Amino acid sequence: MFDIPAQEESDRHRLVESPAASVILITYNHEQFVSEAIDSIVKQKTEFPYEILIGEDGSTDNTLEICRAYQKEFPDRVRLIASGQNVGMHRNIARLWCRCRGKYVAFCEGDDYWCDDRKLAKQVAFLNRNPAFSMCGAYTDRIRLEPGRGWRVFGRLGPAQTRRKYDVADLIPLYSFHTSSIVLRKEMIRFPSWFWQVYCADRPLYILCAEKGPVGFIPECMSVYRSHDGGVWSPRLRGDKARKSIQLFEHLDEHLRFGYHRLIRRTLGRMIWSYAAESLLAGDLRTGRRLLGVSLWYSLPFLPAPPVVLSKAFVRLYFPFMKKF
Repeated sequence: MFDIPAQEESDRHRLVESPAASVILITYNHEQFVSEAIDSIVKQKTEFPYEILIGEDGSTDNTLEICRAYQKEFPDRVRLIASGQNVGMHRNIARLWCRCRGKYVAFCEGDDYWCDDRKLAKQVAFLNRNPAFSMCGAYTDRIRLEPGRGWRVFGRLGPAQTRRKYDVADLIPLYSFHTSSIVLRKEMIRFPSWFWQVYCADRPLYILCAEKGPVGFIPECMSVYRSHDGGVWSPRLRGDKARKSIQLFEHLDEHLRFGYHRLIRRTLGRMIWSYAAESLLAGDLRTGRRLLGVSLWYSLPFLPAPPVVLSKAFVRLYFPFMKKF
C-alpha cells in the first residue's frame, strides 16, 4: 500500500528539526482554493515547530504550481509530495502519513481552510494536558457559494452534544467531526488493511482513534468546510452511496469484533433510509423501493423512522397514484 509513486520537493537542510506536529494537506484541482488553505496553516501561531506536507495528486489545473510557490516561500515548513499522476485520496494520504515526523497529526483538504490561527496550538496543548486522549476535535462551519452574495455559512459540523470526551459508541452513529477540525496522536494509530479500501478516511479514522483512548473536544469553530460541485461524495448515485456505506460499516463491525453490532446495524439502517428518502424526493421510485427494503433489513427490530412516516413512504413508493396521502 505504501509503495506509491511520489517525489518530495523540499530542502532537507532547511526543514525545521523535530516538529511537534505534522499537517497533512491533500489537494487535487483546487487552484481556486488551495492558497487560502495553505495560508491558514502557515499563519498558525504556535510555541513549537510544525511541518506541512502537501500531497498534490496530479492536478490538471494550476494547483501544483501554486503549491510549489509556497514550498519555495516557506522551505522550513512546507514539504511538497507529488508524482505527476493521480493516485487517489487514500494513497495520497498514505504517502504523506508515512513521511510525517510530528508526534501529532492534523488534516486539511485543499478546498477547506482553518479559521483560527491558534487552532494547532490549542489542540496540541489539549493533548499534552490529557495524555490518555487519542484525538481532539472542534466545530467546523459549512459554507457554499450564493449568487451575488459570495461564500456564506449555512451550517455547522460538530457533535450533537457537547462533552469533554467521546468514545467509540458516540462516534459510530453520527458524523461528529469534520477532518479539517481534528488533531490526533500519531503513535496511537495502526491502520488495518481494509482502511485503504473503504470510500472515506475520516469516519473510520476517528473510530480507530477512539479505540485507543477518549476523543476530546474544544467547543470553538476552528475550520471551514467548503461545499461545492467539485466534491467527491455528493455527486455519487444514491445506490452507490448505500453500497459504500454498507462496505464501510461491515468492515468496522468485524474490526470491532461485533461488540457494537446492534448500534452499527441501526446506524446503517438510518443512513440507507436517508438515501431512500432522497430517492423518493427526486422521483427515483425504483431506487427508493430498493433502498427502503435494505434499510428495513438493517434496521429491524428498530425502525429508521416513526411508523406514520414509514407508512407514507410505502404509499409514495409503491402506490404513487395516491397523490393526496
